[in-house]
Amino acid sequence: MVRATYAVSVDWNADGDFSDTGETIALSRVRRIVTDRGRDRASQAAGFSVAGRCSIVLDNRSGDYSSFNASSPLTGLILPGRKVRIQAGSGSFPYTFPIVFNDNVLWAGFLEHIIPVPSVSGDVVANLEAVGPLSKLAAKKIDAAMQTSYRSDLAMGKVLDAAGLAAADRSLDTGLTTFNRWWVGDQNALEAARDIEKSELGFLYETADAKIGFKNRHARLSGAALTSQITFSDAAGATNPYSGVTQDDPLPTIFNIAGTDVQLFTVGSLAVLWTHPETGASSPTITRNGGTRTFTARYPVKDSLTQDVGVDAWTTPVVTTDFLVNSASDGSGTNISANIVVAVTKTGNSMEITLTNNHATLDGFITFAQARGTPVSQTDPVTVLFSDATSKTAFGDRMFPERPPWIPTSQEADDWARFIVSVGKDPQPMLRMRFSANRNQTMFHAALIRDVGDRITVTANNDTKLGLSRDFFIEHIRHTITPDGGAEHWTEWDLSDAEQFSDFFVLGTSRLGETTRLAY
Repeated sequence: MVRATYAVSVDWNADGDFSDTGETIALSRVRRIVTDRGRDRASQAAGFSVAGRCSIVLDNRSGDYSSFNASSPLTGLILPGRKVRIQAGSGSFPYTFPIVFNDNVLWAGFLEHIIPVPSVSGDVVANLEAVGPLSKLAAKKIDAAMQTSYRSDLAMGKVLDAAGLAAADRSLDTGLTTFNRWWVGDQNALEAARDIEKSELGFLYETADAKIGFKNRHARLSGAALTSQITFSDAAGATNPYSGVTQDDPLPTIFNIAGTDVQLFTVGSLAVLWTHPETGASSPTITRNGGTRTFTARYPVKDSLTQDVGVDAWTTPVVTTDFLVNSASDGSGTNISANIVVAVTKTGNSMEITLTNNHATLDGFITFAQARGTPVSQTDPVTVLFSDATSKTAFGDRMFPERPPWIPTSQEADDWARFIVSVGKDPQPMLRMRFSANRNQTMFHAALIRDVGDRITVTANNDTKLGLSRDFFIEHIRHTITPDGGAEHWTEWDLSDAEQFSDFFVLGTSRLGETTRLAY
């Protein structure tokens, strides 16, 4: 058995470290830890990463974790967004304690809330809940400027920028698909990222140390993804035995029809795309001597009947041509438009306009304002479908539910659809495997360092009678830990079949004659 050690830390004062008083929580106060991270189902085609979660039960007999307890040393510091980190290590393996942050982080994310669970006659605890970095995308609506001939990873970077994620908090593969035209207009950031992920056929995910990762569609067809990192078995006397394994129903992830629309665009002539609706007595005021007024021009408006979908380029407003500011709302006063400074932020569907009144003595009224730009219209879409007749006969028609919006050509859409059907037309094994990380050093090491996307081998043709002995990819990781004294640590992995990806031929990587299908 491995005697493990753990560290639970919260950056209470949000200064970017965990070294201040009380930020590493004594293990005697930690009753239980449960962490989750990875896809919502063990399918490489139909599973998507969701925001990870961490639940920690804390001893609260001191009242430290009660947010309304004025005598708590954490008064005013129990706030959402504080970084939470779970680390683990073992004295007899090559780990040290305190543990190096980047090496042995089991889970990291951000505080959601702490809820005290009081009791007048028994135990007093508090439940700490934290969420992974994808939650930041899910909570934010964004806009992004229109781009042409734009690679998928560059688009993903723009989404993360707009969502406020720092460059240091991401790791993006170079994309393999270049979009003809890409932008975001008042869309949820996670939805925008998903659209890119689906169009690339890549993988958006959370890392253990609370970063956002993006893998291109060849990530599992080369390098370490081709080699199993550890073998778990149900054989008697196995070095790395698992304690339980279950097989999920493969039928919901059979897809024998896939298709999408290919959408091209045309750019129109410069035109007035928006006009401020308030004039006359309703004209907005800008106060004198540095007062500002900000408004946003949007085009097209939602539910508009126009075929236009966005703006290729907005024109920065020009005095007199695009706006007038007067000292009287009816336009009879002094024209102070020349004293107005314009600042803009342009995206594919909007232009935020800030007007600053630098006149020293006169307030101004915006008696007229408009926004010009070159509209982008969509052409008639081309729908591309591919299906497998043998699979349809065996399982009925099963349409792949996703339709990526940014596929650039009919040929690439056909390649995309063929790839989806090739990996989805037949049943594939999906497993959930559970093992005791404390059993030996190799298994403890695997629990700590194996990540979503890693390849492992599972033998399940002995006691379990599943008739399987093959490679799988880890798609979801769950840890359940009773940490005080390293008493108990259980790890669960949701696993997708790796062999359905093993016979693709990748130019520059695969060896001729050993693989049978050309990868998309």
